[in-house]
Amino acid sequence: MAAAALCCAMTTTVFTACGGDDDDNGNTQKSDNTPAYAEMTFTFWGTQDMLDIADMTVTYNDGTGDKTETVTTVDWVKTVKAVLPVSFKFERKVTLKEGVTLSDDQTYSYISKHQTKYSVTTAKGTTLKSGTAGALTKQTTSVKGDKINLVITSGLMDASYTYDFDKNGKCPQLDSPAAQ
Repeated sequence: MAAAALCCAMTTTVFTACGGDDDDNGNTQKSDNTPAYAEMTFTFWGTQDMLDIADMTVTYNDGTGDKTETVTTVDWVKTVKAVLPVSFKFERKVTLKEGVTLSDDQTYSYISKHQTKYSVTTAKGTTLKSGTAGALTKQTTSVKGDKINLVITSGLMDASYTYDFDKNGKCPQLDSPAAQ
């Protein structure tokens, strides 16, 4: 009888200690598909003409406050990641450089497009959803000098985008069919 009791106690111990979802301390864990983070890679495209004749700045919020960067390359790219819920904002401001003289005989090219790649992940880094929104190609527009000044001063190259992720990782600006 004592042997049977000892056998039952050992069997219980063996089965208790072999849980597949236990952590190193023996605590049971569930497989967690809870959204925890939103990550975005945001690209503003430009042209060499834009860099030569205009000052461009991008103000963005990465979930911790506003930051501003001067655009020095034709492709401004920034990746931000934050805990849900979070609101990301990207804003480009383009102004004509001081002292720049535009020629009415010269053609200048510009791009006013952007692209957004995004993902929502768990705390362990498992991707729950991801996608791309915005332009899929760099579409360049060319205009003469008299028109490029108008394009810049009218704000046609300026842009502002906000993406609001709720605690479940849903973002109306990206989840709607029109955003795709």
